[in-house]
Amino acid sequence: MIDRKFQFLDAQTSARELIIETIVNFLYGFIANTVTVFIILKYDVAILVNFLLYYLFVSIVINREKYETKLGKFMVFPTAAALGAFAGYKLAFYLSHFL
Repeated sequence: MIDRKFQFLDAQTSARELIIETIVNFLYGFIANTVTVFIILKYDVAILVNFLLYYLFVSIVINREKYETKLGKFMVFPTAAALGAFAGYKLAFYLSHFL
């Protein structure tokens, strides 16, 4: 059921593919924005770990197949990355209390 292909807008995709790509894009945005908070708070270890994670996700995002559909270009990537960025901005202050 989760691997069954279906047509959505101009994309032929599966629910599994949409979920995985949404999670990757969310984490990319999340990690990209938590580093700003850690820099402001001057948590060097958190900054180092965050940069390592960020560049890991950059390599995943850059080296994957390019989105060629409107669904990927205008909905999946920007929406998930923006929500992740906002969540990273909001949650990084709470994460910093545990460091």
